[in-house]
Amino acid sequence: MVKLINLSSKYLVLFVFAIVSFYVPTGTIDALASYDKKTYVYDVKTAGLNLRSGAGTSYPIIGQVSMGTDLVEYCPSGSCGLTTADSYTWIRNYYPNASLGYYANSALGWAAWYNTTGSRTFNYHYTHVAKTSRWTQMFSSDCSNMSGVMKGLNENYYLQSFDSELMASTCNPNAWRVKDFQAGSNSSGTFDNGFVNGWNLKAE
Repeated sequence: MVKLINLSSKYLVLFVFAIVSFYVPTGTIDALASYDKKTYVYDVKTAGLNLRSGAGTSYPIIGQVSMGTDLVEYCPSGSCGLTTADSYTWIRNYYPNASLGYYANSALGWAAWYNTTGSRTFNYHYTHVAKTSRWTQMFSSDCSNMSGVMKGLNENYYLQSFDSELMASTCNPNAWRVKDFQAGSNSSGTFDNGFVNGWNLKAE
């Protein structure tokens, strides 16, 4: 009888240990603030958008992106700006480079945002929603690399922009600022929010 009690106690300890080991807290996750420095994420709406070395059609083409590609505005230290040249308004953007696997200064060019003469046509737009293109994680810190894993996110999972538009961190263009509206509100009455790697997301 004593042996049976001891054996049962051992199994109970192992059971409790397993639960504790695999338990992931689901409390409040609030990593973002509206006053953080941030920059816009854009969704390309035209086929074959050229990226140039400077703001103007006379500058060499250094890359080209297709419709549906995501761009992140270059905005160091929160200092962004538009340039008008050759009947277009230009923005300097990070663009995805498959050989790098992330947005970086080595993939940085000027793209015509819209024409300044005639009927205005936008080549890329603001967006509010992003979908995971593969399993990824949400982080609590953005600079210089994302850290502090908060939760995992499955493939094809929709996330909403934390800000009025989808935005990324100025210190790390890969760190996109999102909130998890699908999971419902957390204990503070808000949606879990944090940084997700833009390379694993698709703006929509």
